[in-house]
Amino acid sequence: MPVSQCHRFARQGANRRHAVGCHTDRERSVAPVKWEKEMKSTTFACAAAAAFAFGLTAMPASARDMTYGSYTSPTSTTMRTGIAPLLKRLEDQSNGEMKWETFTGGAMGGAKELLGNAGSGILDASLVVDIYVKASLPHASLISGMMVVGENPLAMAGAMNEFQLLHCPGCLKDHEKNNVKAMGFTATGTYHLICKDEIHTAEQLRGKKVRAVASVGRAIQALGGTPVSITLPEMYEAMQRGQIDCATGSAAWLDTYNLQDFSKSIVTDSLGSYFGSMNFVINKDVWDDLSEANQKIIKANMARVSADVVFAYAPEGAEAIKNFEAKGGKAYTFDDEMQARLAKARADEYAYTIAFGKKNGIENAEELVTTFEKLVDKWTGIVKEIGNDKEAYIQRLQTEVYDKI
Repeated sequence: MPVSQCHRFARQGANRRHAVGCHTDRERSVAPVKWEKEMKSTTFACAAAAAFAFGLTAMPASARDMTYGSYTSPTSTTMRTGIAPLLKRLEDQSNGEMKWETFTGGAMGGAKELLGNAGSGILDASLVVDIYVKASLPHASLISGMMVVGENPLAMAGAMNEFQLLHCPGCLKDHEKNNVKAMGFTATGTYHLICKDEIHTAEQLRGKKVRAVASVGRAIQALGGTPVSITLPEMYEAMQRGQIDCATGSAAWLDTYNLQDFSKSIVTDSLGSYFGSMNFVINKDVWDDLSEANQKIIKANMARVSADVVFAYAPEGAEAIKNFEAKGGKAYTFDDEMQARLAKARADEYAYTIAFGKKNGIENAEELVTTFEKLVDKWTGIVKEIGNDKEAYIQRLQTEVYDKI
């Protein structure tokens, strides 16, 4: 059985996989940022070749060899603490019936292509970030776009899992239209303003170009900056070349995406978090071909992969700030004026999202937003109850969501 779509295509001619620039994680020896930069020109080469050779039809699920694609580097928090351990567990618990080969750093599609590559069968499964494919996932991205309200990533991850899998028929229909089954939703750590110069006041931020998406972009605009839409893999190079003055994101990215190379300041006040990462998006035909036992194994691991990622961000962020300050970087807080502007942006977000959804054809936008808001309240209470107990969080996510699907 095939070990990857690249290997499938390679069978059409010797070493074709390497000829088109498609490599597995085991074949990489370059730094993550350098790898992502070098792979830009070959992101689609292997995928296109495989798609042409196999007519964009999903291959039958292999008993042993399956593929997983991500646009992030193998050392990113998501891959290192969440996906890699997940795929190893799936292999072990299935006694080798599900053996995974990973393609990271955009080797088999960037942030905007991975959903389509999983749905078409170029990949068996992938990581998907819904805000980069809004047209394909309108219901999910409507909700995850409210990043600025995500002050508690643990609560947001719990709420998003329950919302998408149990309370959003439109989300499930969107998955079906894209020929995928999506599970294992998670959140990043809280977002912060990370800048090349000292910036923490309205005057300092005025006119500065800031990598910010969705409602964080609107918040940056309210704070006086100019939001620029740039994907995560493009962020490092954009800051290096001066295309942006600042980035918004997890403090952990100072280390994992090497933003410390150019940055002089970070604001420790939270700008929210992104809570729409789909850790496990599997081709629907592949899913249907799996045995019932292996489907149960996957579902039994989704609560843990969600928790593994979201629980990793806070300590890694704190460690990154510590390292940043040791190298001369400065951590600041917003002044009163900036705090007030941010609070207003956060308070306005639910109403904005309802209006935006209705304007863009989601007739039940108010119902969706209201339902999600109630789930955030529910999961905020759960997190308050269990504290920082990761195992208790996994158990609640399992019983509240995954035992019901």
